[in-house]
Amino acid sequence: MRFKNFLMRIVLLIAVAVSVVLSWLIWTSNAHYERQTNSQTTTKSTSHKTERKIGDVFLPTQLLWRTENQSQLIYNSKESLIPQFKATLKLTNSASFNQVKLDQDDYYQAINQNDTVTMLYPDKISYAIFKKVFSYHNSNLGQNVTFNRIRITLGKSPQLWLMNDQNHQVYQASLKAFPPARVKKVLENADVHLKVTEKMLNNKPLLYVAADQTLLPYSYLVNQQPENYYITTLLNQRNTDKIDTKEQGSSAIYTDGTDSNLYKRLTINHETGEISFVKYADQKLPTSLTKNFEASFDVLQKTGNAMSGMRFYSYDQATNATAYRTFVEGFPVFYQTNFGSVQVQLLSTGQKIDFSNYSLQVPVPAEDKQVTIPSTESVLNQLTRSGFLLEDVENVQVGYEWTKETSNEQVIDLNPTYFVQYKGVWRSLAALMAQKAELTEGS
Repeated sequence: MRFKNFLMRIVLLIAVAVSVVLSWLIWTSNAHYERQTNSQTTTKSTSHKTERKIGDVFLPTQLLWRTENQSQLIYNSKESLIPQFKATLKLTNSASFNQVKLDQDDYYQAINQNDTVTMLYPDKISYAIFKKVFSYHNSNLGQNVTFNRIRITLGKSPQLWLMNDQNHQVYQASLKAFPPARVKKVLENADVHLKVTEKMLNNKPLLYVAADQTLLPYSYLVNQQPENYYITTLLNQRNTDKIDTKEQGSSAIYTDGTDSNLYKRLTINHETGEISFVKYADQKLPTSLTKNFEASFDVLQKTGNAMSGMRFYSYDQATNATAYRTFVEGFPVFYQTNFGSVQVQLLSTGQKIDFSNYSLQVPVPAEDKQVTIPSTESVLNQLTRSGFLLEDVENVQVGYEWTKETSNEQVIDLNPTYFVQYKGVWRSLAALMAQKAELTEGS
């Protein structure tokens, strides 16, 4: 009996020992799994923030091909043509640039020269940014020389022209080792050719779309981050207890700090998805256009939001604000926010960022019915007949109107239409005409 009791104790001790060993293995295994998961999550989050480079966001937005006295705005609906031209230009070299100042008539003739390919920016950039984007090494131009179009003349003696539409300044250089066959192949791969002409409006070239051009509407699933994500990335606070929070209308306002030198404010509109972030801090303003672009791009990355399809759109020297927009098929998207996709304003007292919580993610099937776009000429005539002054029209262009679907708020519809920059403010043609009608009725 004593032996039996002794044996049972031995068996019980062995069972306890086995249980402890198994528990230890499970605990250590779980800890290893958790560390692995956290590591993978951190890596994914980091890559999300740094996946775009300044050369991606500062790519030109449109490609213009002129041949046989006809200009065409071209793109490929399956792949972007601009990066292919970037790769082509990277293979070339050029002689030193010659600086030429043209009057308005000569400049107009130059931009309408046959057998040319032009990459267009919506606003001027600096030569230093151009070198970063295209990995270009010619250095006889000043780093802060500005231009908004990069033109290549085709033929036996190809040339590179950097052209500024505002002051009609031109910088031209002969291209060496230029591969015309490769350029021709890129042009032939374009599956959309929109007929356009370039005419002067208020001393600046404007891209006039010919009549009866058609564009496809698009629909996209959108990505949206939780509010805590921006508290972490912008307020740098993982402990929300230190954040002062209040609701004001349809917006949530998060503030951090009371000292004017350390104060941060994050405002998120629940209805529109628009976000505004203000950070007060004494800082030196960038001393050049290039440094402004570099600093604003750094701020753009810190939002942690997706930047797929985002391009540089404009720079306002008066307010030191740089705007970026989402582009689809070479056309800008409007109404994602009041300022574009993102506006970064750099001040001596800090910085201000306005952007959207929504970013285009995956295209979804949309109606195949194409939208017919009227000519730019007819749009300008409509404006003048309605009492708008052409001297106050700064720009007119085709773009995509960002509209939420009522049945599914995770889907955004993009419909092509005209947008007019009138007295410094962008509005759709329909919205501008409606505003005019309201003012007329109220007078």
